[in-house]
Amino acid sequence: MNAGSSGSTRARAALAYLRGRITTGEWAVGDRIPVEAELAEQMGVGRSTVREAVRSLASLGMLETNPGRGTFVRSASPTSALLNDFLSDFSLEEILSYRRALEIEAAQQAAHHRTDEDLAALEIAAEEELGCSRCPVLNTGSENDVTAFDSRFHQLLFVAAKNRLLASLYAGINDQLRTPEHRGRLANVGSAAAMERDHARVLDAIRRGDFIDAVHSMANHVDHDVVIVNDAQEVVPPLTRTPEQQERINQASGVGEAR
Repeated sequence: MNAGSSGSTRARAALAYLRGRITTGEWAVGDRIPVEAELAEQMGVGRSTVREAVRSLASLGMLETNPGRGTFVRSASPTSALLNDFLSDFSLEEILSYRRALEIEAAQQAAHHRTDEDLAALEIAAEEELGCSRCPVLNTGSENDVTAFDSRFHQLLFVAAKNRLLASLYAGINDQLRTPEHRGRLANVGSAAAMERDHARVLDAIRRGDFIDAVHSMANHVDHDVVIVNDAQEVVPPLTRTPEQQERINQASGVGEAR
């Protein structure tokens, strides 16, 4: 085998190694992967080979590197890049509506399929986000910030749903929302207290395995999670509800009731 063939073999092996850790869930969505030197030692290859493998997976939307913080798992399958191109033909209103639908479905599936480990991770994420005013669901400080529109709690919700397609579509949606075209038109109108309350209700429903309550709680949450603002910085309501409809949702979600 010549040097070129040997190098190609090592590159393919490195790519397969990294991708395998992601697709099997060993590295979950949101996890930071080991540093370049550590990966090179694990695989017995040079750092340049690792770097190229990481770059390839980043181009597929599976990894994302944030300077100064490390490289993180963005998606369990290579759909994000393709989805980004597809979503460019749709309006922000349509994209955000689809995002809400994915989150509601993820809550329902998580109530069905979550494991004890998933529940523990969700509880930790909810605790870590206590008092985090308007973050990290909406972070407009940097165009390169991989946490924008993507709280750890929401990421883990999709992990608990045990549906890789849902998780991949959600990651792709958030990538699209980070584009300069859309970032300036989005705002988070929910307070830190509201986010904590909403997450607690969703988490409680998932803990109890109550998929109906999980759906209603998440639907109530995403209505005021990330919203669209017009040129006058006025909120464009995502949904118009009658008082009767809102009352039914409040009752199903236990709003105003002690848990």
